[in-house]
Amino acid sequence: MKMNSSMMLFTTTMLMGILMSISSNNWIMMWCGLEISLISIIPLMVSKLVASSESTMKYFIMQSVSSTMLMLSMLVMVMSGDYNYNYLMMTALLIKMGVAPFHNWVLTVVEGLDLIMIYMILTINKIAPITLMSYTTKSLMLIILLTVITGSLLGLNQNSVKKMIGYSSIFNMGFVMSVLKYNWMWIMYMFMYSMLLMMLLMLLHKNKILLMNQMTFIELLTNKLSMWMVLLSMGGLPPLIGFSIKYMVMLYMISMKMLATMAMMLMTSLIIMFFYLRMTFLGTMNYSMIVMTKMFQLNEMSMLILLINLITLPSIMMMKMFT
Repeated sequence: MKMNSSMMLFTTTMLMGILMSISSNNWIMMWCGLEISLISIIPLMVSKLVASSESTMKYFIMQSVSSTMLMLSMLVMVMSGDYNYNYLMMTALLIKMGVAPFHNWVLTVVEGLDLIMIYMILTINKIAPITLMSYTTKSLMLIILLTVITGSLLGLNQNSVKKMIGYSSIFNMGFVMSVLKYNWMWIMYMFMYSMLLMMLLMLLHKNKILLMNQMTFIELLTNKLSMWMVLLSMGGLPPLIGFSIKYMVMLYMISMKMLATMAMMLMTSLIIMFFYLRMTFLGTMNYSMIVMTKMFQLNEMSMLILLINLITLPSIMMMKMFT
């Protein structure tokens, strides 16, 4: 994605639409903000990749269908009579968020996009639907369980790194939805997850990795260690920063007496940890002894990633102050 005036314009209007959605006090203006962000992100998705046009069209169709359902639920809401519009509205927002059982569009869309657009779709563009979902009153327990099970089990047999990132995003959306009624907590979770995903995508772009088998071709040990640290953090291994946000969710769910759901989420986290470890083993175990002498030649990016991931214990102490 080239930096030019058109890209700056569409990025600005996309962010403006998201801010409009999360700051409005009526549903029509929220819907308008979602449409502004959708129509702005479509031109940004087109790139030189072969499948980018297909991914753009699929994304546009799915978001248009969910926007139509959302508008229909709003019309039913203002009609007189005892109509149950909550389920229609919830389905529309779940499609926009890309969680199970409405998750298939995420995987087909991310496969044809470049890494910058994958980041924008999986993090920034989900803020508005998550905010709107926090206004609903229906229980999401079944959706949370479906999401964490789908995101963990279906990511096991993937060779494409982009699809694995897609399944990881679906899995993390389950954690976000479990703390949806506590605004500070899901905002903190999304911020930390977005930061980890940005570091991972930067490393993938730097080393030109698209498939899991290509992890063995990372030459510098510093890049391998950085990839290893980020993947372990995204899997939630203590004492890294990815563990602190999962620990925060776990404490909240214990306080809300949602023990069975929390147990399922912890078990699926182990599956997620398994395929992240598989990626790290491919990167660190092969040919590492050849470049072991370069271990201490750390560049600035590696040191920054190491420092960010090792500030977890102060973060946990801060979170204990707020919970």
